[in-house]
Amino acid sequence: MNKLNKNINQESATTQTAKGGQVEPLVMPFASNGGILFSRVWAMPNKWTFTIKPIAQLLHRYKVGEGWIDPFAGENSPAEITNDIDTDRETTYHLDALEFIEMFAANSKRGILLDPPYNKHQALIMYKNRKLRKITPLFEHAQRIIEPGGYLITFGWHTNGAGNKRGFQKIEILLVPHGGERNDTIITVEQKMQAGLFDE
Repeated sequence: MNKLNKNINQESATTQTAKGGQVEPLVMPFASNGGILFSRVWAMPNKWTFTIKPIAQLLHRYKVGEGWIDPFAGENSPAEITNDIDTDRETTYHLDALEFIEMFAANSKRGILLDPPYNKHQALIMYKNRKLRKITPLFEHAQRIIEPGGYLITFGWHTNGAGNKRGFQKIEILLVPHGGERNDTIITVEQKMQAGLFDE
C-alpha cells in the first residue's frame, strides 16, 4: 500500500439524520483487501458529480488539478484541461472525447478523470441524442498518456476500470449511495504501474 493510501482519512463513523428520523452511517470505516481501500459515504445526488462532497474530498486527496485532463468535464471539474462536447459547458475544449484524448503525448499527464454518461439514457439526456461512445478506446489512451505512478479515476455503476492488462492497479473504491431507489455512484481509483509490471 503506497504512502498516499496510508494517509487517507480513516476517521470513525459519523451519523446523519435521514428522512423519517432514521440515523444511518455517513462514513463507513475503510476496509483493506489486497491493497484496495473501500469506503461507503452517503450523499445527496447532484447531476454535476464533482460537487458531491465525498467525491470532491476524494479528488482533493489525489491532488486533481494541474497535470490532469477530463474528457467529459461537464461543470465544476477540477482538472487543468477540460473537455465537453456540449458547447454550453465552460470547458477548455468542445470535442468528441476520443478526439480530445488523442491530443496528448505519451506519459505527459498526472491523471485523467473519466465521468462519462453511465448508460444510453443519460447520454440522450446530457448530449442531445448523440451516440454513446464506448469507453474502451479511452482506456487504451489513458494507458499511453498517464505517467507511471499517475492516476485514473473512473465514475460509473461498476468498478471495471482500465485493469491490470493495461498496467493499472486498483487502489481505492468509493461507493456513494444517494438514498431511495437511486443507484450508487461508484468511483474507482487506479494507479499506473511501471511498464512491464503486469506483462505475461
